[in-house]
Amino acid sequence: MNIGKKAGMAVAAVLLAQAVLFGQSVSKIDGVVFSDYYYNLQNSVKSEKDRNAFQFRRIYFTFENNITENLKVRFRLESEHGSYSSTSKINPFVKHAYLEWTNLIPSHKLYLGIAETNAFKNSEEYWGYRSVEKTIMDLNKISSSADMGIALKGDLSKTFHHWLTYMNGTGYGASEGDRFKKVGYALWATPVKGLIVEGYADLEYQDSRELQTAAQLSSAKDYTLATQYRTLKGFVGYSRPQFTVGIEAFQRTNVKSGIGNASATYDSSASRYKVSASAPSDIVRFGYSAFFSWITPVPKLKMFARYDFFDSNTGDDIYSKFDEKTGKFTSGTDDENTLLIAGLDYIPAGNLHIMPNIILKNYAKEGLDNDLTARLTLYYKFDSGKITIE
Repeated sequence: MNIGKKAGMAVAAVLLAQAVLFGQSVSKIDGVVFSDYYYNLQNSVKSEKDRNAFQFRRIYFTFENNITENLKVRFRLESEHGSYSSTSKINPFVKHAYLEWTNLIPSHKLYLGIAETNAFKNSEEYWGYRSVEKTIMDLNKISSSADMGIALKGDLSKTFHHWLTYMNGTGYGASEGDRFKKVGYALWATPVKGLIVEGYADLEYQDSRELQTAAQLSSAKDYTLATQYRTLKGFVGYSRPQFTVGIEAFQRTNVKSGIGNASATYDSSASRYKVSASAPSDIVRFGYSAFFSWITPVPKLKMFARYDFFDSNTGDDIYSKFDEKTGKFTSGTDDENTLLIAGLDYIPAGNLHIMPNIILKNYAKEGLDNDLTARLTLYYKFDSGKITIE
């Protein structure tokens, strides 16, 4: 038995024992599985063309316990296959481990520990197909889906709701590496049934002398060390019994993480190029996503589609990378890509989904082939139901 499994069993045992001390409690064990068979019909990297495999893309195992009416704990393990040709075994890691305290502040929940973040949770729920693909901000590593810290979520009124987080900023996969924390705030309105209008912002300062958050969320890492990361996002979604639509757009600014007015000279003694002149500049990332799903007239069959646009550097004259061997700078010119996802969702039972789908990624840069992948995705959930302990 590996360390991850032992840790999971130990924590579950402790939580159950703690629940008994408090008297009657209600527990639940549940899980989610995403698995695929995929085939790369075409790829921008020639060696990846014709790759195909069966894989577990995500396995959740979750234990929840209501210690009292207002106190609940959650412990969740996640595991997945490694990358193609990896020989490592599937090992679990901790995704959630938090205490949820309801009504300490009226109509609010307080979270302490490794908990969900507020950057894209609402849009993910409206998209409804995390089993097929992450939402655009999650996919491009603009924010982690979980982090360590404290959060407050609740209702300001029947129409307005909010969610404040104060967290490490490194995500669930790493410990804190600097003295700064990431502050995120989401505010959304639900004026009519099924409609949501949301705004989100986050901010985290950085120090070039310390480990940066970008080292963990690698999408944010640019040529120089940022002094600040900040994000703005808007989301509108509308859901009815027969269909759901949504559109999400974001802008991420990595302050002074790139360079402008740059030039390089060759250092013969070191046999490499060096940046000889530059000016610190902001790297701005921008993207938007539009999606829909629809219950077809065919029994137990839905269809879904999504279109993403992502620009990892909106500045054509701002450089995010430098190659010391060639002296070449990489700017934001022709770095955009688009993503198209489409598929069918057959639901033979409530917790079982069989989803043939196709993913097409197109690159603005000339000479790159599209990425085209065909998949058959299996998604299912299991649930113990309520377990009552006297």
